[in-house]
Amino acid sequence: MNDRQKTALPLAASSLDMFSPLAMVLLGFSMPLFANLGFGRASLASPTAWILAAVTAIAYVLYTMRAIPFIAGMQRELSPFKLLGVFAAIVGGIVEEIFFRRWGMDMLMSRGFGSVPQVVISGIAFGLAHSGWALFTKRGLAFSLPAVGTTSVLGVLLAVIYITGGRNLGPGIAAHLAINLVIEPWLMLSAVSGKRRA
Repeated sequence: MNDRQKTALPLAASSLDMFSPLAMVLLGFSMPLFANLGFGRASLASPTAWILAAVTAIAYVLYTMRAIPFIAGMQRELSPFKLLGVFAAIVGGIVEEIFFRRWGMDMLMSRGFGSVPQVVISGIAFGLAHSGWALFTKRGLAFSLPAVGTTSVLGVLLAVIYITGGRNLGPGIAAHLAINLVIEPWLMLSAVSGKRRA
C-alpha cells in the first residue's frame, strides 16, 4: 500500500463518519446543532468577525506552507486524491465548527464558564482531537506534538472568531473551509509519508 492509499483510507473513513449528521440534515431530519450555520442574511456575523476569519485563514495557510513546503509544492495537482481532500475539507470545516464551537463552547457557557475558559478549552480540545493522525505517521510524536500545538492555536483563533461574531458559526466555518481546501489532503499525506519538502 502506497502513502496516498495509507492517507486516503483514514481520511475517507473519518470524513464519511463526520458526513453522517450532515446527510441526516440533507434528508430532512431536524438537528438543532446544525440549524442556522450563520450564512443567512438575518444571521450574518459582524464585519470584524469576518475580517478576523480571513486574516486567520490566510495566516494559517501561509504558516503551514512555510513550515511544510511539500504542501505548497502540491497546490497545482488536481487528482481524485485532491477531490477526497475537498470532500474532507467541506465536511470537516462544517462539522468540527459545530462540534468544537457551537456544542462545546455553548455547553461550557451554560455551565457558567466565561469566554476565556471557553476559548482555551475549545482550542486545546481541537488540538488534541487532531493528534490521532500520529497513529498513521512515520514520525509519530515528532509530528504529533507540533501538530497538536499549532492546531490548538488554530482552535483558539476559531473560538475567538466565534465569540467575536456573537456566537455565529459563519465566519469560523468559512475560515476553517478555506484552510482545509488549501492544505488538505497534502498535510495528511505529509504526515503519513514523512515528506516535508516538495
